[in-house]
Amino acid sequence: MRAPIQPILNSFNIIRLCILPFVLFSACSPCADPILIDRGKIADTALKMVPYQNGKTYRLQHSAGLVISFTATRQSREEYLECEECCKYRYKYEVDETTLTPDYPIFNLGFQISNFDSTRLSFSGNAGYYNFHIPSLADGLNIPEFAGSMVLDGREFYDVYRMKSDYGYLSRKDTIYPDSLYYSYGLGIIQLKMSNGERYSIYE
Repeated sequence: MRAPIQPILNSFNIIRLCILPFVLFSACSPCADPILIDRGKIADTALKMVPYQNGKTYRLQHSAGLVISFTATRQSREEYLECEECCKYRYKYEVDETTLTPDYPIFNLGFQISNFDSTRLSFSGNAGYYNFHIPSLADGLNIPEFAGSMVLDGREFYDVYRMKSDYGYLSRKDTIYPDSLYYSYGLGIIQLKMSNGERYSIYE
């Protein structure tokens, strides 16, 4: 003979009610008054690592001869990171973001500096969806290949960094993508090389 179902259900409900308070109290509840850690403003010396100014126009020349104008939009904003170590801390930091919008239908170019990490700045560039880690003045980690100087159209550029993009995570090897970025703090983009050999070079 099968046991009655109702007593079993009642027993299950009693067990559930007993366990529920332990689950609720062990969960992380929102903090009423987290400790605010303010990273402050990004130093002017760091902001100068991106030479592009808001509202100004800059030009790159494609290897086939086309000159493309990019309009710079630059702004800084405050951001917060919540719920660190069960909501005990709340971090406030600054992000400086620059976007270069072309007058021709290709990808946007951009740069972002953040001081979230108190030990070093986060500095990155992007061409469309493809990102480049750029070394900052205080960054002792992940230094990319240093190209030194390079010559373009008879003009020599100094202190140029060469970075490879993260294309391996986003594209098939048979697609065209931004492959290498040559960058200097004083002039910005010196050259952007594509995977098929095309180039976008500084044009002044």
